[in-house]
Amino acid sequence: MLPFSFRMLILALPLLLSGVLAPAQATRRAAKTPAAQEPAALDRKVYLPLSINLYDPTYINPFGVVIYGNVNATTGLAHMQSVGSKRVTTILDWGTVQPNEQTWDWSVFDAKVTNAKAAGMEVFALITGDPAWAWQADRSATIPEKRINFVRAMVQRYDCDGSNDAPGQLCVRDWSFYAEPDYYVDYLQDDPGSKGFWGKRGAAYAHMLADVANVVHGEDSSARVMIGGIAYDAFLPPNAPSNARGFVKEFLPTVLATLNAKPGGARAYLDAMAIHYYPLQFTSILNKITEIRGIMQAHGVAALPVLVPETGYWSAPAEGSSEAKQAQTLTQIFVEGLAAGVRELSYFTVFDSADGRETSGLFHGQDLNRPKLAYSAYRVVTTELAGAEYSRLLGQPGVTGYVFRMPQATEKTVFWGTSAAGNAVFSGRCLRVVDELGVANTVNDGGPGDGDGVTNGQIRVAAAANDPVYVEACR
Repeated sequence: MLPFSFRMLILALPLLLSGVLAPAQATRRAAKTPAAQEPAALDRKVYLPLSINLYDPTYINPFGVVIYGNVNATTGLAHMQSVGSKRVTTILDWGTVQPNEQTWDWSVFDAKVTNAKAAGMEVFALITGDPAWAWQADRSATIPEKRINFVRAMVQRYDCDGSNDAPGQLCVRDWSFYAEPDYYVDYLQDDPGSKGFWGKRGAAYAHMLADVANVVHGEDSSARVMIGGIAYDAFLPPNAPSNARGFVKEFLPTVLATLNAKPGGARAYLDAMAIHYYPLQFTSILNKITEIRGIMQAHGVAALPVLVPETGYWSAPAEGSSEAKQAQTLTQIFVEGLAAGVRELSYFTVFDSADGRETSGLFHGQDLNRPKLAYSAYRVVTTELAGAEYSRLLGQPGVTGYVFRMPQATEKTVFWGTSAAGNAVFSGRCLRVVDELGVANTVNDGGPGDGDGVTNGQIRVAAAANDPVYVEACR
């Protein structure tokens, strides 16, 4: 997540852009206007901007949650399991595992994986925290051989191959290295491996990634190696002073170009592209992924799957939001992420920060007894779109909408008004309508909720600005 002080400086940018943030709603709406969709048979469906074949019935719920500290009931694991989370993004801190070169203690991470497994969740591991004993004497970098030794032991422990494994079949397949490595801040340059260290060292990062990827792939052919969730946002301006902080736009192209100069090219070392998304400079997750896929295309890795191990939105009025706006934005991010072909999306985070400055949590403060509206929105999106595969744009004026094919070979549409309330017309006689907070209605042709008021085989529905609804044919 972006540091609070820096994020607040740039938060005003989206507010100045047309249509980025709708006026905040202070309270939950007492009633919702239902929406409808037209069922249709499909031969093929299109991702933006890629295309794939028919629905894959083996594909599971892509939704997850970020829990960087302990992963257990007190940090919300059971609450997230109950609303359909199937993945957890968490940290593996090298310094905690190996406080000195002779001491190994995997207990903290073992507990995270054990608890995630018991909750039916896969683990997305973020490697960070290079210990000082592994640094070079001049503190300019971590000694590569020491990092490699750690990574080899790590993969051997969690590859579930029956040799040197952690007790209890604690399998981890997704390994990413260093949080938002495209971030740069001058004062952290003497702390190798921490956030802010890699931003202007794209080539060095690529060399490091190639080294660890060779080890990971050598130990576990089924494992996936990724950049540690690039931010690709809030870019450092050209000719920024050396003490400026921000994200380096050329980091990703530099990493990919450097990897392409190695044997086998970038595809030999990267198995997926992990990105973070917050609605800052990019007005939608679709826009951001489209731009990043353009960079991937230019460097020959366009076929890599895209994962979003961290995304979120704040609820505080002081940050230009509200509980209702947070719930709406969560839904929009997840819906448009699926439309962009993202295979995993994890929400940041369960709790607001302890000091109250970060309000992207699904619960007020640290209180699991005080869920926000966004917690309900998360439950609804995981329930309504479990197994969904993107099909096509709704394609009607005044609304933004996406049509998905569901496991039962039916279709479901999610849409909302654009800059103002909009109307859409759909064929059908009976439709199930669910708002982003889970309120369900049945809309019959010519009945309440049908905006044209006549029985004519069509249903006209109104959608409030930025207020998502899920619609499908009655069963």
